[in-house]
Amino acid sequence: MKQANIVRALIFAGIAGFFGYRYYTLTSSLHLGALVLFVGLALLSLSPYITPRWQTITLNIGITWLCLDLVFATINMAEFINALAQANYWMLIPAFIIVLVHFVVRTVRWQWLLKPMGEVAFWPAFRAMSIGLAGNIILPARAGEFLRAYVLGRSTGLRKTGVFATLVVERIFDGLTVLVFLVISIFFGTSNEVIRQVAVAGFVVYMVLLAGVVAFVLKRHWADIVINKLLPTKWAERLLSLLDGFSSGLDIIKDPRLLAYVSLLSLATWLLIPFSFWVSLWAFDFGVPIPWPTSFIMVPMVALGMTVIATPGGVGPFQLAVTITLDATLSLSQRISNYDEVAGAASIVVHVAQLLPQLAAGFVSFWGEGLSTSDINKAR
Repeated sequence: MKQANIVRALIFAGIAGFFGYRYYTLTSSLHLGALVLFVGLALLSLSPYITPRWQTITLNIGITWLCLDLVFATINMAEFINALAQANYWMLIPAFIIVLVHFVVRTVRWQWLLKPMGEVAFWPAFRAMSIGLAGNIILPARAGEFLRAYVLGRSTGLRKTGVFATLVVERIFDGLTVLVFLVISIFFGTSNEVIRQVAVAGFVVYMVLLAGVVAFVLKRHWADIVINKLLPTKWAERLLSLLDGFSSGLDIIKDPRLLAYVSLLSLATWLLIPFSFWVSLWAFDFGVPIPWPTSFIMVPMVALGMTVIATPGGVGPFQLAVTITLDATLSLSQRISNYDEVAGAASIVVHVAQLLPQLAAGFVSFWGEGLSTSDINKAR
């Protein structure tokens, strides 16, 4: 029996256990049905009757369902629908604009990350980035990152492994930047212990990743020695060729000037997202003013939640992260009586305000590049 099947079975069993507990506390027939379903999936995943692809699909559904259940299971649905109906959707227009400006700044930052490999024009980089972000929403396992590297390599002739390496560096900069926002917001906005623990865990993870990348760049020859000793010549040559391409995308780490530019652009990039969140939240009346740290804490909570729990489009983890942040930062005594319903509605609208510009830019860019579904399979 494959080890992956056992791991999936354990995760299914954990999801089943969660819904069993929810049935015990809420006595809902929906939770009982979910318990039976995921117990069955746990057993089936140990057999040859369900393929790994379908295991992954049902696992994503289970994780999404679990996160959404934590947000919506106990709210009044009539009040929730009423909160959605009363929202001021005009506030989404500036939110959309801010997200699109974020794309522009993010593209310029990627151009700087690519400079050690060669000069890349704005529009090819913008289209590849937009396609990749939309791919992360639609495709499983964040396959949009591979699609993004494939598209830019296809349109510019750059080595795709090198382009992908710049995305690794970009993700590390993203993680460290949003964690800086989180630490600052914690000191000035909230003393919530859960958020503090998330900040510490995230900081450790990204520092380990950064140290690994720096070590690889500075001591690359160690990897060459180990590969040549352990692998047959034919396989060693292939792997070293891949590493050569990957290393070319990491050369920015050796250039302090480029690192400084990228750091400043990372700050600018991630300063825009809290404002798009903040504008979207103002579409709702929580009964209390929204303090400035709320949206700054929400960004890293959402980012870390969607990284650790990678569901398609972030559905589930996004809503859970938004409501946790609102609970931690909004005054308990001043909240309106239907606060939980309003917070749930806000979590959906804030998510839509992020997804729609990404999907629109991605689909237009996909058409503009003349791509087809076969190109998605090649990238994956």
